[in-house]
Amino acid sequence: MDTTITNAAGAYADALKRMGPSAAGTELSTAPANRLGAFGEMLAQQVNNIESTGKASEAAATQAAAGQGNLVDLVTQVAEAEVMLQTAVTVRDRVISAYQEIMRMPI
Repeated sequence: MDTTITNAAGAYADALKRMGPSAAGTELSTAPANRLGAFGEMLAQQVNNIESTGKASEAAATQAAAGQGNLVDLVTQVAEAEVMLQTAVTVRDRVISAYQEIMRMPI
């Protein structure tokens, strides 16, 4: 169980780091309701970031297909979208793993 908690906390900390300075004021030692709200807000912001990165990648691909875009920009946008998607999948997998571990705990 300790590794599950450590993994979930590590995933949360990594996500906060990726959010940048706007998340620096988020405290992990606040009341449980505040932490839940902060976690939900963080997830919503990350989903929005992934969506906007995907749209930017699609726009760069469309411009490149029309012969108007820069190939380096296209590759950069696609790589950034891929990294963000892999991060989201990793966080999802860790949350599911933590949930499954909690459900296996005897009451």
